[in-house]
Amino acid sequence: MFKGENQGEDSVLKSKSPRVVIACGVFRPELELLRSGHEDEVKTIYLPQNMHRSPHLLPEMIQEQVDQAENYASRIILGYGLCSNGIVNVKAPKQGLAVTKAHDCIALFLGSLERYRQISRNNAGIYYLTRGWIEEGKDPLGTLEKEYIPRLGRAWAEWGSKEEIKHYSQFMLINTGVGDIEALRERSRENARYYEKDFQEVEGDLTYLRKILFGPYDREYFYLVRPFERVQQRWYVLETA
Repeated sequence: MFKGENQGEDSVLKSKSPRVVIACGVFRPELELLRSGHEDEVKTIYLPQNMHRSPHLLPEMIQEQVDQAENYASRIILGYGLCSNGIVNVKAPKQGLAVTKAHDCIALFLGSLERYRQISRNNAGIYYLTRGWIEEGKDPLGTLEKEYIPRLGRAWAEWGSKEEIKHYSQFMLINTGVGDIEALRERSRENARYYEKDFQEVEGDLTYLRKILFGPYDREYFYLVRPFERVQQRWYVLETA
């Protein structure tokens, strides 16, 4: 992992070249809110969300964007968790690469790895929902309506959808304060009613997402990958050991 992780944020902001964040589209609403007014300092590139369902395709997609950004970026950061090994083997450019220590997007919406662990320990069987998942129709009801029913017919689609989440006990909406919260809350409750699960709401925390955009890129939140080194799955195993 490369040196320079203690560089001050100010030195990065003074660079004539932008910082580049390559992120999952699920973070677009929150990241763009945070980036407002800093568009010249931070460039954001979004890839389609839900790629954890086809994680073998993700490294090549990310690598292509990293290789392009290498030509002009002062620094490159991935707005991803490990995501079913979807970032494994991505090679850092000459600038090095900052990648989060999160296994998935939930820790990023909750503000820290520790808060994610704490909530998960205290609440069994959580199916998390966020604005990005709901608005893109990637909540369970959205997937049922837009993907499964057209492909399988209603009877098989409803059976398969309920089988997919039968081991969850509740839906939990992460309220990041971005978007029409009443509409998001009602859609989350609609999911809970249909699948006969409990519903809870938890306050989101934009701390981790803000760090992705502006730093500091410290070892508590990020792996700092040396130039031309590849992201390793074993780092995440050691992190949770």
